[in-house]
Order: sequence, then structure tokens, then C-alpha cells
Amino acid sequence: MVEVQSSIGDLVWAAELMEKASEATLQDLGEMNECIVHDHGDYCVPDDPELLKQMVKELKKTTHQQNQLLLSLQDALNSKEMQCQALQEKWENDRWMVLCDMGQQISQLESEIRNLRCEKEILERKNKDLQEQLERSSGTVLYLGQQVKHQEQNRDDTGFCMNSIKNESKWVRFYTGFDSYEHLSDFLGFVTADQKLCTGKIRKKTEVGPQSALSLEDQLLLVLTRLRLGLLLQDLAFRFRISESTVSRYWLNWTELLHARLTQIPILYSSRYLDVFEPKRIVQYEGVTCTIMDCTDLFFEVQAKDRAKPASTHPSRNHYLRRGYAIASSNGFITFSSSLPFGIATKVMDGQPQEELYEGINPPLAFPPFMQNVPVQLTHQQQEMSRQVLSFLSLIDKALNFRFLKCVYPQNMEAQVDRAWIICCYLACLLHDPMGLS
Repeated sequence: MVEVQSSIGDLVWAAELMEKASEATLQDLGEMNECIVHDHGDYCVPDDPELLKQMVKELKKTTHQQNQLLLSLQDALNSKEMQCQALQEKWENDRWMVLCDMGQQISQLESEIRNLRCEKEILERKNKDLQEQLERSSGTVLYLGQQVKHQEQNRDDTGFCMNSIKNESKWVRFYTGFDSYEHLSDFLGFVTADQKLCTGKIRKKTEVGPQSALSLEDQLLLVLTRLRLGLLLQDLAFRFRISESTVSRYWLNWTELLHARLTQIPILYSSRYLDVFEPKRIVQYEGVTCTIMDCTDLFFEVQAKDRAKPASTHPSRNHYLRRGYAIASSNGFITFSSSLPFGIATKVMDGQPQEELYEGINPPLAFPPFMQNVPVQLTHQQQEMSRQVLSFLSLIDKALNFRFLKCVYPQNMEAQVDRAWIICCYLACLLHDPMGLS
């Protein structure tokens, strides 16, 4: 009987454990311990058949429920295991793909690192070679700089330049027409005083930008030497040891600058010498009455296609002329020009026909303000720079001492020769007596 009771107690204990185990996820584990401490040994099989039958039915029912719960838990467990397996396979696939990508990236980075290392080695070798070349070239540049400096010193000492003649007034006068180097320096200061006119025409060695091959003194010497001696550009390039194109650039820029500055100087004339000078004519130009004096002829070459065929009475003409004029205004001032186009006589004034100058003169005839037919008040600077012409014949002789005016030039140099005529006339007024210089 004791064994039966113990068996029933065990079954009851097992049923309580199963019931509590099914609810273990919802209740505290401490409640399960209460089933363990219960005394299940006192349970016995009841004597009443109905009660026993009822207990058996309940046990079957409980067993069935437990079996159903066990099956559902097994199905859930199988489903979870399948999901876990699927996730495991997916994780393995993703891991494999990530590892492959990382492997490729690592391989690519390793390849780039190898290439960069190779490039670094190449650049280091090039840098080393360039450093060696720089060290060698530094020595070469230093040597060449010393040679250039030595050559410049030799050129200044032995070549044709202002330093080689400035201490000999005879040579200064021969090449420039000025009596001394000091007089020439003062003239250079006057010419370069107007910065607006100098901009774009002359450049000093010390200025920022393309360096000039010659100093300002040597540039002026070059221009005055050509005017004085009538030298060719090739000759000047040889004398100054520069290129022919540089000589041409100096010549054009400085003649434009000299023309602009010298025409600002007021020059007075004597009416006594104007009356006796011939040939001359009285003209009107832009409301100004002036006297045009025919001073000299400027010679130019006729192009081969324009030369007339020689006739039996005269040879072929290879040259043509342009006139050099002095222009005297009625208020006592004089300026210079060349090859003026005259019109027809319009009226007779003081027994002489008066003409009109055509418009469109080339080079343009621009009278300074002090040559207008109105009373003129000169500034203090103009009064200091003003000169006086006593004899027009003497003026022409002094201007023709510049041999540039006596040469024959091609047709494309008409504008240069016209400008040189004006410059030489003003220089004659500045440099010689009886032109009014004290």
C-alpha cells in the first residue's frame, strides 16, 4: 500500500512539475520550487471508483495537453532551427562575399601601394638627378654671370658707348652736336621729364619688365649719332653690339619722343630776316595766318616700277623730293614741317597772294598754343626754354650739319625723314649761335 501511495505521489509531483514547466516563461522560478517542497508522499489512490475514474480522465487530459504542447514546442523548435540554419547560411554567404570584396580591395590597395612605392623611387631618383643638375647649373650660371659682367665691363671700356666718349668733349660734339657731356645730360633730363610721353617709348634698366639692352644715355647717343652721321641701322647695331631690330626700335621710339618734346619749345624769329628770306609764301591754315619758307630738299628713292623710261633728252630719274619748311606765325613764333599740300590763291595780302593749306596733311600739322594769332603769355618754364632765330639761312646751314638729312631714303621712310627734319631744326636752334643761345 505504501508503494502505491508513493507511486501516486510521484505522478502528482510529475503533473505539477509539467504544469509549472509549461508556465515557467511567465512566472518566477521561485514558484516552481514550491512544488518541490510539497509532500507528495501522502497522496493515495482513492477508494471511490468514480473519483478514481475522474482522476484518470484528468490525468489523460493533462497528458494529452502535455503531448500537444510538446508537439507544438517541437514544431516551433524545428521552425527556429530551420530559421537559424537559413540565417547561418545567409551569414556564411554574406561573410564570404564581404571577405571576397575585402580581399579584392586589399589586393587593389596592395597593388597601388606597390605602384606608389615604385613612383616614389622614380621621383626620388629624378629629384636626386635634378639636385645634381641644379648644383652643376648653379656653378654654370655663376660662371656665365661673371662672364657677362666681364663682357659688359669690357664693352663699356672698349666698345662704342657714352662712357667711352663722355670725357672727350671733341667726340661728344662730333657724335651728338652737344658741346659737353654735362650739356647732353641736361638735354636728356629735359626729354625724359614728361613721364606721359616716355611711357611705352623708353625703359630704364632698373625698371620691372623686359630689360633694355642700353642705358638711356646710350639710347640717346645712338639716335643723335644717326642724325649727325647718317649711319645705317646695321652700322649702329655693330657699333653698340645689339641686334638690328633693337636699333630700329630705339630709333622709332626716341624720334617720336624727341619730336613731341622739342615742339613744346617756343622759338621766336626776327621779322627782319623773315622779310629778306626767299622763297616763301603766305597761307591760311585753321584760321592762322603764317608764312611758309622753303628751306631744303629731302631726297627719296623712286621704286623701280615707278621709274620713267629714259628719254633722249634726259636720263632716268631715280629720286624724288619732299620739301622741308619753316613756318612763321604772325605773332612772332616759328615751327617746322615738311611737304605741305598748298591750295589755290584766295586773296592778295601786302602785295603777296595768300593761299589755303589743304586738310589731311601727313604728318598732321598741329600748331602749338603759342603760335595762335592771339596775344600769348608764356609760362615760366616756356620762357626759360624759349630760343630766338636770328638768321633763317644760318638755321638751315646748322640743321643740314645733321647728315641724316642729306642721304637718300626709301619711300617707306618718308614719315621718319619728315620727323627727323623737324628734330634737326629744333636741335640747331638749341645748339648753335646765332640761334639765341647764351
